[in-house]
Amino acid sequence: MHAQLSEAPVARIGISLVDGDATARRDRQLMLRAENFDVRSYATGAALIADPLARATACLVVDVDMPGLGGVELVQSLRVSGWRGTAILLRSVDVSDSVARDAERDGDTLLLKTMADRPLLEAIRAALKPRSSRSEAQL
Repeated sequence: MHAQLSEAPVARIGISLVDGDATARRDRQLMLRAENFDVRSYATGAALIADPLARATACLVVDVDMPGLGGVELVQSLRVSGWRGTAILLRSVDVSDSVARDAERDGDTLLLKTMADRPLLEAIRAALKPRSSRSEAQL
């Protein structure tokens, strides 16, 4: 009798998703789980900050336009506390030039909130590559 070789399970990646719109948050969470990503979702930036596990995530997908603690402020707060991941900022309106410059400087990505799934998945996969690999790919 031959032993069956089982494939190694696909590594699961931690992504934090923050969006005040419950329907959009749930839809994105389901889509990301279908792509085999491990996703923790939060309705507010304050909820993410209150979760000590959130700082271990490599990628943050966040709505820029949330009331209260917005996406940009949330990313800044996390970075001040030592988080070194990559953020994907989802926006429904144009952002200021300074926000765009800061995102580029930090290696973050700005996307329209209404874009299709593929650009978001590509941005997440790029964000999860080691920074040296991302720099080499841009050359």
